[in-house]
Amino acid sequence: MTTDLKKTKRVGIDIGGTFTDIVVFDEATGEVTRAKTPSTPTAPENGFLAALDAVGVPVDEIGTLVHGTTIVTNLILERKGARTALITTRGFGDVLEIMRATRPLPYDLGWRKPVPLIPRAFCFEVNERIMADGTIETAIDAAQVAAVVDEIVALGVEGIAVSLMHAYLDDRHERIVEAVIRERAPHVAVSISSKICREIREYERANTTVANIYSMPRVRRYVDALAARVGKPGLVNYLSSEGGIETGTEASERPVTLCVSGPAGGVLGGSFLGDQTGKRNLVTVDMGGTSFDVAVIRDGRFDIKNTFEVEWGIPIKTPTIDIKTIGAGGGSIVWVDDGGALRVGPSSAGADPGPACYGRGGTECTVTDANLVLGLIRSNAAFPLDVERARAAVGRIAERFSVSIEAAAEGIYRVVNAAMATAIRQMTVEKGIDPRDFTLVPFGGAGGQHASILAKEVGIPEIIVPNMPSVFSAFGMVSAPLKVSRARTILKPLESLAPGEIEAFLRDLAAEIGTDAFENATGAPRYEFSLDLRYVKQAHEISVLVQPDWTAGQIAEAFEEKHFALYGTRHGHAVMVVTSRVTAIADMPPLPIPAEAEMPDAVATAERMTTITGVAGPVAIYDRTRLVPGMRFAGPCLIEEVDTTFFVAEGAAVRVDPFRNLVIATNGDQPS
Repeated sequence: MTTDLKKTKRVGIDIGGTFTDIVVFDEATGEVTRAKTPSTPTAPENGFLAALDAVGVPVDEIGTLVHGTTIVTNLILERKGARTALITTRGFGDVLEIMRATRPLPYDLGWRKPVPLIPRAFCFEVNERIMADGTIETAIDAAQVAAVVDEIVALGVEGIAVSLMHAYLDDRHERIVEAVIRERAPHVAVSISSKICREIREYERANTTVANIYSMPRVRRYVDALAARVGKPGLVNYLSSEGGIETGTEASERPVTLCVSGPAGGVLGGSFLGDQTGKRNLVTVDMGGTSFDVAVIRDGRFDIKNTFEVEWGIPIKTPTIDIKTIGAGGGSIVWVDDGGALRVGPSSAGADPGPACYGRGGTECTVTDANLVLGLIRSNAAFPLDVERARAAVGRIAERFSVSIEAAAEGIYRVVNAAMATAIRQMTVEKGIDPRDFTLVPFGGAGGQHASILAKEVGIPEIIVPNMPSVFSAFGMVSAPLKVSRARTILKPLESLAPGEIEAFLRDLAAEIGTDAFENATGAPRYEFSLDLRYVKQAHEISVLVQPDWTAGQIAEAFEEKHFALYGTRHGHAVMVVTSRVTAIADMPPLPIPAEAEMPDAVATAERMTTITGVAGPVAIYDRTRLVPGMRFAGPCLIEEVDTTFFVAEGAAVRVDPFRNLVIATNGDQPS
């Protein structure tokens, strides 16, 4: 790899529901630049370009640009994807309607299944059948397929998904269908399941393939528009849901890999922070404008799950960082339900019009309005906020409960904190993880106003607030590695596989990935191999890291160890190998952020004093840019940055570490 000395800047751009964040790291100087601009939901590429303009970095100086986007998730949630049809095996046209028999609340008689991505009238069947053992029961008829394709084209579709029974074992029939579509309708996008999801379970495989083509036309236009407007083909890369960099071509062909593209950046940032500080167990919480995202890093690793549900009952089988998301952000709308209870989210004021205090026409009360009323955030020249508009919005909630505006704001603060604490417990306590052994890493524009209370609520003893917390997800994108994954179902008992057969499966998957995607890496990619395993009579499997040359005994032992860690049982029964997985990872050049010498004698000086509703007496406000390593002080206080504020609760103690992170002991002990 040759290095262009002029192209020293690495750029991360994260488009959220309210703001678009950008971070620029100059490899030559170590300088980090950031900016925050309003998102443009109707044309997100405009927000992208506005962010680039805000930092004033010439395109010619950018060596790597990584972009996180919520475009795929939004298309699916809002059902605004392409007009799509599905071709499946005769007798399976109802696969998207039937879904699964499970439901989120078993005894809720009013619950209704989610709306499928495409209606039943757009699901078509063809005569063919490959059996579960790979034998062909009914050969496919290309002439009949052509007639079906012509019927679909007459509906004016933009894309066709193809998901035939057991195509993960033998894709001959799917390739015939693909060839017919490309011949008779070359203008229509097409995805076949054997290229998108070569795994068992017909509903999940069909839905993943449909989701891919459902979002593909819009994502392709977006990728092409960015490339054209940036003016440099191949410059813009994308962050995948599993936390790796992928090319625009990969994103265009496999858009389902972008489902949690933005939130993944924050978890990568947390992983970087853990390596920097030596903290191996972290809970990352990202509170932006529309959502609150929780992830757990244990022993330096975050969990990857192989199925992601954009909404309950709409699964997408793609490797995804395990992130819990709830609709609780700074822009989340406050409302009163039919029973008279105060509720927050999931609807959000977004970027346009935004919270009432933004002065852009919004009138509904949001969390940000409540925090402004409480005094947890302040107006400044960079981000002017209108206190009177905020008080008017909160006042309408106060009237419903016949309380003061301040009391209503406190109630909103407690309600949203309770929802976020529940999300943290679901990712820790409910999974057998003791939060007392972890450090909380809060970020996002609104995270700092709530983290100190959340840590106390769930029993986390320490908080680390990174530099630039409001744009930390964009920073995580700058630190992201190159990563590509592939998977294929095997579905055979472990004992029936001949020696070397599993290794052959894994090596074939690694060969499929190739090396073209890793041209800009510092070295050759390393490979992580895993198998989805279960006991023969179990219904669901767990993913276990393995080495290709392991014996059947070693694989079974690793499975039982993980089964015991997760469920407390080790049965010794026969093991089924369900799916083989390979992930190729190549690191980008490291981010050389040096540690600074601590100055323990330096005194943190308050800029001014302020009042916070619910806190007795005035509290100090510190300017974070003036805090140097070694400084120590205690709460209650506010620590201000240009685009966010951190509230330190009473009884908490703060230290500035050598990397200018804020280390906060929630119990008042001096942080280590």
